[in-house]
Amino acid sequence: MHLLEVLDPVAKQRAMENVIPINPRLAGLDGKTIGLVWSGTHGGDVALNRIGEMLQERFDKVETRFYTGGNYPNPPHILKQAAEECDAVVGATGD
Repeated sequence: MHLLEVLDPVAKQRAMENVIPINPRLAGLDGKTIGLVWSGTHGGDVALNRIGEMLQERFDKVETRFYTGGNYPNPPHILKQAAEECDAVVGATGD
């Protein structure tokens, strides 16, 4: 009798190694601080700036803060800072 060992040739995705559950949705955005996190790819900053404008037009007393790590993926300390300083975070890349 022979033993057959089956290996999974698919590598783990880098982004999946530290996956945590999604936080519950906020009841509303009035008076909240929203982080806009950009990875530095072309066009992502344009989209995030427009999102910030739209949030300020739609919700009362919304503050936006822009974060960039300058490369993809964003360094963990940038993401941690945004999470600690903001009630919610919007991330974007472009290209």
